[in-house]
Amino acid sequence: MDALQTLLAIDDIRAVKARYCRLLDTKDWSGFAALFTDDAVMDVSEDTGNPPITGIPAIVAQVRFAVDDAATSHQVHTPEITLAGNDTALGVWAMQDRVVWREGLSPIPGVASITGYGQYHESYRREGGEWKIAALRLSRFHVDMHTA
Repeated sequence: MDALQTLLAIDDIRAVKARYCRLLDTKDWSGFAALFTDDAVMDVSEDTGNPPITGIPAIVAQVRFAVDDAATSHQVHTPEITLAGNDTALGVWAMQDRVVWREGLSPIPGVASITGYGQYHESYRREGGEWKIAALRLSRFHVDMHTA
């Protein structure tokens, strides 16, 4: 892959992550699902205590469980993207999220909202000319929990 193709691939991956944040925050679940490979793995075990999950239906169900009853804002910054081949890549993104649940609907007893800080560690695969998320692991450095 030449330098121009590398830069275009990195830009395409950045766009996938931008859509991830927008589609998650607007609750566009069909658009969100389209961002992942069929065999994608999501590891949010630091938040949930549950093992990683595999497949688009399980990923969408997990994310919906966490945020369907909340106003959210996900922001990602300073991506480090490395192409691992013509059709695979790795990425690390600094992240911050804000989740404000509707009154009485928080999955965390006594907590009305959270502000989290951490990183997304991801792998990507190009399928049919389109970059998709093949694996995602969320690691958090700190979470501020806010009571009602």
